[in-house]
Amino acid sequence: MAEAVSYEDGIGRQQLLTVRRRFLGLHRERLRIITRELTPNQRIFIDLLPLLFHINHPTLPGFAGSDTPIGIPDYAPTQAVLRLARKLSRSFEYKKRARRRFHIQALYLMGSIGSIAHTRGSDFDIWLCHDPELDRAARDLLRLKARKIEAWGKELNLEVHFFLMDVDAFRGGKLDTLSHESSGTTQPHLLLEEFYRTGVLLAGRYPVWWMVPPEEEANYTRYVSMLFHKRFIDPLDCLDFGSLEAIPVEEFLGAAHWQLFKGIESPYKTILKLFLTEAYARDYPDIRWLCHETKQAIYSGDFDLRKLDPYVLMYQRVEQYLLGRGEKERLELARRCLYFKSEQTLSRERLRPRDDWKREVLQALTKDWGWRQGELVNLDSRHSWKIDQVMDERNNLVRELSYSYRLLTDFAREYASTEAIDQEEISLLGRKLYTALEKRPGKIDSINPGITRSLYEARISLHYARTKGEQYAWFLYLGEVNEQAARVTSPLKTAACLSEILAWCHLNRLINLTTIVTLYPQENPVRQAELGAILGALSNIYQPHESVPVPMARLKQPPYALSCTLFLNTGIDPMAYLAKVGKQLTTERSDPLSFGSAHSSLVETVEQLITTSWGETLVTYHQGTRGLLECLCHYLRMALQGNAAQQPPRATAHCFNSVRGGSTARRVEKLFNDVLNCFSAAGSGLNSRYLQQIEDDFYLIHYQNEKFSYFPIAGEQEALDILAEHQHSFRPTTIDSLSLAATPLPCIMRLNRAGAIQVFYSTRKGQTELYILDEHGALFHQQMQEADEHYLLVQQQRFLKGMLLLRSLSLPGDQPAHRYLLDAPEFYHLQRNRDGEYLAEPRTPPRHRLPDSYMELRLISEGLDLNQAPHLLVCGDREFSSLEYGAELYSVVAQHLLDQRIGHKAYPIYLTSLELAGFGTEENATTIQLLKFKKRLEGRLNQALMKLSR
Repeated sequence: MAEAVSYEDGIGRQQLLTVRRRFLGLHRERLRIITRELTPNQRIFIDLLPLLFHINHPTLPGFAGSDTPIGIPDYAPTQAVLRLARKLSRSFEYKKRARRRFHIQALYLMGSIGSIAHTRGSDFDIWLCHDPELDRAARDLLRLKARKIEAWGKELNLEVHFFLMDVDAFRGGKLDTLSHESSGTTQPHLLLEEFYRTGVLLAGRYPVWWMVPPEEEANYTRYVSMLFHKRFIDPLDCLDFGSLEAIPVEEFLGAAHWQLFKGIESPYKTILKLFLTEAYARDYPDIRWLCHETKQAIYSGDFDLRKLDPYVLMYQRVEQYLLGRGEKERLELARRCLYFKSEQTLSRERLRPRDDWKREVLQALTKDWGWRQGELVNLDSRHSWKIDQVMDERNNLVRELSYSYRLLTDFAREYASTEAIDQEEISLLGRKLYTALEKRPGKIDSINPGITRSLYEARISLHYARTKGEQYAWFLYLGEVNEQAARVTSPLKTAACLSEILAWCHLNRLINLTTIVTLYPQENPVRQAELGAILGALSNIYQPHESVPVPMARLKQPPYALSCTLFLNTGIDPMAYLAKVGKQLTTERSDPLSFGSAHSSLVETVEQLITTSWGETLVTYHQGTRGLLECLCHYLRMALQGNAAQQPPRATAHCFNSVRGGSTARRVEKLFNDVLNCFSAAGSGLNSRYLQQIEDDFYLIHYQNEKFSYFPIAGEQEALDILAEHQHSFRPTTIDSLSLAATPLPCIMRLNRAGAIQVFYSTRKGQTELYILDEHGALFHQQMQEADEHYLLVQQQRFLKGMLLLRSLSLPGDQPAHRYLLDAPEFYHLQRNRDGEYLAEPRTPPRHRLPDSYMELRLISEGLDLNQAPHLLVCGDREFSSLEYGAELYSVVAQHLLDQRIGHKAYPIYLTSLELAGFGTEENATTIQLLKFKKRLEGRLNQALMKLSR
C-alpha cells in the first residue's frame, strides 16, 4: 500500500505529480487488461488509434483528407507503433513536426473497458475530445474520419463508437441530441460520473478532476480555479469536464428513461445501472458517487485494481442499497446481471493462464452469495434455456425495468419540475418503451432480449378449440400434446387467428420449416398443406426478431406501416360452402367479391399483419364484408397517416384453402393497392372517395374527421344520389374496376379532373342518358326521351356557357371573371366496345347557330326556391309570370311551346338559360345545384307537355 497523499500542510507540485502518476498507472493496468483480451490484429487497432488522430496519411485507416483536424498534445508515437503503421502501409513514413496548435485534445476509452464486465464482444466507446473552436466543416471532417476508423474496427471484429466531445460545451450542459448510442441531454451528470469512474486515457490531456482532492469535491469549481490561478497545473495539460457538485433531480427521470431504452436490447447490463441510479437517488442530495470512492482510494494509496473495478464497485453499492430495502429477489437479479455480463462459466474448468483475475473475483463473489454448483450449472447453460424458462426470465426483467422506472419517476415528480429536461427526448424514449414493453392484443412481442441463443423447438402442437367465452381460438403447446393432454396442460400462447400464433413462433425463432407441427383436433379446419404454405409465406416476408434499433427520427412521428400482409379464409373454403347450399358455381361472374349467380363474396376472414415504423408487428382478425372493409380502412390509416415522406407499402395477400384461393388473393390485393393509390399523394390524395361493390351492396370509402371510414349504399340509385352531392372543393371518386361494370360510371369517373365541366351522353332504346361532372367532381344525371345529338349538344352547350357567365359575374371583385369564361365544357359520347366496356369518345359541339325557328326558354327569378320567389319563364319574346298564372304556369308554357312546333311534336323541353337576380348571395348556388334546379324545372314542364300530348 502506497503512502496517502494529503494537502493538510498545503499543496505541492510533487503531491500533484504523485496523484497524476497513480491515476495514469491505474489506466495503464486497465489498458493492459484490455489488450490481453484482444486478438493480435485488434491490439493493432488500440495501439495505432492515437497515431491515426495525430496525423493525416492517405495510406492509413481513417484518412478523410489533408484538412482533417489532427494533433494530440504530449503524444509521440513509439518505434513499436511506427513499425505497426509500416506493417499496414509500406509507404508510410512518419515526419515529426512542431505544431502550433493541437486540434485533438484527448482520446478516452470508457464504459466496461478493462473491467470484470469487459469481454471480447464488448463495444469500444471512445470520447474524441477536440478543440472547441473547430468550425462545422472541420468537425464534419473529423466525424468522417471517426466513421472510417469505426469501419476499420468492424473489419477487425470490433464494435467501435466515437463520440465527438466539445469539453467546453459538455461542461456547459450542451450535449448531442438523442441517438441510439448517446444519452442526449437526459443524464449529463450521471454520464460524467461514469466517465470519471471508468474512463481510460489513451492519449492527450488528463482530467483536471484528478487533481481535486476528495475533501474538496463540494468546492470543485473554486478549487480548480485556484490551481490554475496559482499555476500549480497548466490548463493546457488537462481538460475540465466539470464537477458533480449539483445534479438536477430531473436527471434521474432522464436516466430512468434512457436506461430503460437501452435495457430493451441489453437488459442485464441496464438493470445494474438502473439499480445504481436508484441508490444515487436515495442519497439525494448528498450523493456518494462511486467515482469519489475510486479517487479516495487513489489518494489513500490503496488502489488495488480488483477493488477499484468499476463493475465490482457498482455491484457492491447496489447490494448495499437492495439489502437496505430488504429486496432479496431484486438482489438475486442484480447478481445474475453481473454474472452474465462477465461471461464467465464457473461451473466448468478452464485451461487459462494463472493470472485469470476475473474468474478469481467472481469465484469469491459467488462464494459470498452462497451459490452452489447446481445454480452455476443452470446459469452457465443459459444459452440453451428453453422457452418457458426464457419467458419467465424475460417477465422478471421487464417487471424490474418497469418497477425501477416507476421508482425513479416518482422520485423526480416528488422533488422537481420537468422544465429542465428535454421533453422531446423524454417523449421519444417513452414511445420506444411503449413499443417494446407494452403488451397489447395482436402485438407480436419479442420474448428473448439476449437471454439465450436459440429457442428452437423440434415439435409443437396447435389446437383449435372453443374458449370459455364460446369463441374459437388457437392454442400453442410445446412438443406432442394431444387433446387429452391439453386438458391438463397450460398453453404457451393463445391467439384469435392462426397467423398470429405462427408469426409469434417465427419471429421469436421458435420454429422453422423443419419443425414438426401437429394439428388438433383431427377434424381441424386447417390442413398441413395450408399450414406449410402460411409458414413459407411468413418466412419469405418477415425476418426473425433481431436487435435492430429503430431510428429515433421515426419515433418523432406517429407509427406508420412498413409492410402489410393478408391471409384470407384460413381454414375456410367458401366454394365448398356454396356447393353445399346449392349455389351456382359455374358462372361467367368470376369476381371473388361478387361471385356467381348469387353474387357471393368469397372472403370470409382476413388476418392482417402490419409491421410499423416503430418496430412493431401487429395482427388483427376480421370476419365478413364489414371486417374486410374495416381491415382496409385500418391499412389506409397505417399506410398513409404520418407517412408523408415515405412510399406507402403495397399490400400482399395469400389464400391457400380453395380452388379459387389464388384469384381471391389477387382480387383483394388489387383492391387494397388500388384504394391505397387512390388516397395516396401520387393519386388524388386524402380528399378522394372510392366506391366498391361487394356482393349486391355498395360501399363508399372516404377520409373524414381525420380518419378513414366507409358507409353502405343501397343500390345504384343511391350511389348516383351520393355522387350528385355538392362538394366544397374538388373531390374525385374512383370506382372499383369490377364494380358497376354494366354502367358507364367507372369510365366517366376515370376522366374526372379538377376545374372542368364534362358532359357525357349515350342513347339506347329510345332513352338518352345525360351525365355532367362539375368542377368539384359532383355528378349530375338525367334520363330523358331520346334526343337528337345535334340539338342535345347545342342546347347543353348554350345552357352551360350561360351558367358559366352567370357564375363569372357573381365572382368577388378580387377574382378574375375570365376564369369561368375560358374553361369551355367538354363533351363525350359514351359507347360500348365488343367486350361490353364503356368508352368515352370526345365530341365537339356544332359551331353554327341554331335555326331561327329555335325557341329559347329562359328563367328569370330572384332565387332558386320557386315556391317563394316570383319568377318568369320567357319563351322567345313572350313572358309568363308565376304571379299571373300561379300553379298553371307550367301547363301554359308547355302549351305555348307545343303550339310553336311544326306538327305539334312533343319532344323534350330544355331550359336554355337561367337569370337569377340574387345568385351572388345564394349560399349554395353551385354548378351541381343549378343543374339539379334545371332538371326539376324541365321535369315539371315535360310532365305538363306529356299530359297535353295524350
